Amino acid sequence: MNTMKYAAAAVLCASLSPPMATASPVEPPFLDVLVHQYASCVQPAYHQAELRVQDGTGRYQIDVKGEAYTVELQERMGFSLQAGIDGPVAAVVKLDRPPTGQFGEQARWRERWLRDVAERSGVALEERALAGGARLLIVNKGEIKGNYVGQSLLIDPARLLFIDVAWPNTLGIYRGPDGLRHVGQVQDDVWQRLLSCPPAV
Repeated sequence: MNTMKYAAAAVLCASLSPPMATASPVEPPFLDVLVHQYASCVQPAYHQAELRVQDGTGRYQIDVKGEAYTVELQERMGFSLQAGIDGPVAAVVKLDRPPTGQFGEQARWRERWLRDVAERSGVALEERALAGGARLLIVNKGEIKGNYVGQSLLIDPARLLFIDVAWPNTLGIYRGPDGLRHVGQVQDDVWQRLLSCPPAV
């Protein structure tokens, strides 16, 4: 059943597509569905805020050991996860999908970049194998300092999806001698909730 939100999209599709024997409902964009699912799955421990949508394509450059690579984006949505309603930001999440045919190449460069970050920071890169051939890469600082305490990247070939998460050192929530352990606990908790969501297809 169509909704008002997608009525304009339905009209546009109808004007551009050849006639079909039967009408089919207009599905919301993949990332819209996924972000909505994540908003539900992370509650009540976290609250999704500052939703950001990139209109159209985009790009940015990464450098790895003197080599430059331009990351092309076909779709991007981002949001922050607050620890509870109006709490400090625990994670800054970006969901990216590349143009058709570029996923494998981008996955290699994104992983190279994160491994280079770990090497330059003098820390180990943690890698976890997930269902469906997905992999989770995590780099955390060796001490609590600066604006961010770590960076994670989920590479999901089944959904042609990258999930990039920055872990801010917001409002000193990682203070004390157990700060590094607390970082790992928050990361595990957030990823467990995100990965518990039913897959959007």
